[in-house]
Amino acid sequence: MPRITMLGTAAAVLIAAGGHAHSQGFTPQELDRMSKERLDNGALRNFAAPPAPPTAFKPIPLHQPKGIWICMSATPYIPILAEPRAGAAVIGQTVGEIAAGEARNGYTSVLIHEGMVGFVPTANVHPYHNEFEPATTCTVDGLRANGVVQFKLS
Repeated sequence: MPRITMLGTAAAVLIAAGGHAHSQGFTPQELDRMSKERLDNGALRNFAAPPAPPTAFKPIPLHQPKGIWICMSATPYIPILAEPRAGAAVIGQTVGEIAAGEARNGYTSVLIHEGMVGFVPTANVHPYHNEFEPATTCTVDGLRANGVVQFKLS
């Protein structure tokens, strides 16, 4: 028998039975009463186990790079050079903030991944400024375990 015919037959039987569904021999009024009693007795409580308490935050120690590094702003996407001279190999590019070191001969040293040092033209290095939150200050916090420079913004 096709599925549509079976559904039609089931609907016809339900209508012939008076249009009411009976569950386990209870009348609709009894089902409504039991449902109200269950709700009144707090049946909607959450019986799940309580969540585990948060674990204490343990900061991962930072590696302190050699030298003095100051958080500065840089013109975005300027090539970071392997040596402080024009035409040197490009080893990265700047983003908003950089860990700047010593400036010499028109180039400023920049701390990049895993403590590697590169160089950018000093003309592209500026005091730190956050254009969205001008009162924000920035310091170089150190190197993370994965070698990325971590800045502390406050």
